Amino acid sequence: MIKKIINLGSPSAMQMFFEVAIFTAAIWLSGLLGKNAQAANQIALNLSSMTFMVATGLSVASMIRVGNQKGLKNYFELRRIAFSIFLLGTILAVAFGFIFFIFHKQLPKLYLDNNDILNAVDNAEVMSIAANLLIAAAIFQISDSIQVVMLGALRGLQDVKIPTIITFISYWVVGFPISIYFGNEARYASFGIWLGLLAGLTVAAVLLFIRFNYLTKRLILSNN
Repeated sequence: MIKKIINLGSPSAMQMFFEVAIFTAAIWLSGLLGKNAQAANQIALNLSSMTFMVATGLSVASMIRVGNQKGLKNYFELRRIAFSIFLLGTILAVAFGFIFFIFHKQLPKLYLDNNDILNAVDNAEVMSIAANLLIAAAIFQISDSIQVVMLGALRGLQDVKIPTIITFISYWVVGFPISIYFGNEARYASFGIWLGLLAGLTVAAVLLFIRFNYLTKRLILSNN
């Protein structure tokens, strides 16, 4: 039993590590661009993290409910439940994305003192960079929600090894090199770093969805 728990838990931990690590890498890359880019990155990351908590909650719900239906061997209901949670997560992600897009210039002001005359120039630059990053964050809300809900559903199926490989490839083979390439002053600076995050999350969302769809269809066919 302990071996089974480790075999399920360790890859699941690595999935989280790969994703958290690339966002940490984005902080490091932003620091290379200067303090204002670093501050703007933290603002956008903090706002994105709050909305990500909603998707994480749905991921846990997906894992529990999919696991329950797998135990009952009710695979049609398993797919229905998983896709209903997937749809709910997508709807909420679109709503959050609209909020980020519509208020991308206003939200950064919550983190800065607009009456600080001494740092007015720096604050204006931070708000400008953060506003651009929130546009990227608005787009990847959907990808981020899909990938984390699909990860939860796959854990419910006790499928963790292939998803771990998928997350590594998506974030570190696809996403991080894009962040490095576009995330310098000669190209798109901070926005380029977040293009890498967007690419990594999108690739992960697509591949994890394909994986879940394939496994559940195979379960249904094998049960007939």
